[in-house]
Amino acid sequence: MSLLQRHPVTKDYKGRNVNQLVSSMNYLKRLVGVLLTGTISVVSTNGLVLAEGAEQFFTVGTDSDGVPFKLDTQTMGKKDRKFGEVLKIYQLKNDLMFEYMLHASCGDERLWTVGYRIYNSAGKKISEEKEGDKEIPAHGDSPGSTAMKYYCQAINARGW
Repeated sequence: MSLLQRHPVTKDYKGRNVNQLVSSMNYLKRLVGVLLTGTISVVSTNGLVLAEGAEQFFTVGTDSDGVPFKLDTQTMGKKDRKFGEVLKIYQLKNDLMFEYMLHASCGDERLWTVGYRIYNSAGKKISEEKEGDKEIPAHGDSPGSTAMKYYCQAINARGW
């Protein structure tokens, strides 16, 4: 099971019900929801391309419940303090925001999950895990491989 398929949400966090923690704070959820509603609709005949002035979040797939995964197009390939150069994919689910970090090597056509963070609706990080570069398929229609395709085409990587 890949990192993008499992959601390590627990009913209890440090003796407090997660639902109670997030139910009273909806500001960030609404703000992120508004930000995540935008999608980029620029499509070329050979794939996706990054258009100048494109919106920040691009839908790269959905889970089995139809909840979308969104690629942050403005931070892709930039260095994250703890995870290195990554693609960040977000998902809002159960009043939580999941941030998945992937490392893509366009030239080698390889993709790795490097970790994730979970935030409550107030924007407070409630969980973070760094994984040891777990390789996942770089091709196909998973959110990770779609994000990699978008990224590699955006930077004009050879072969993409």
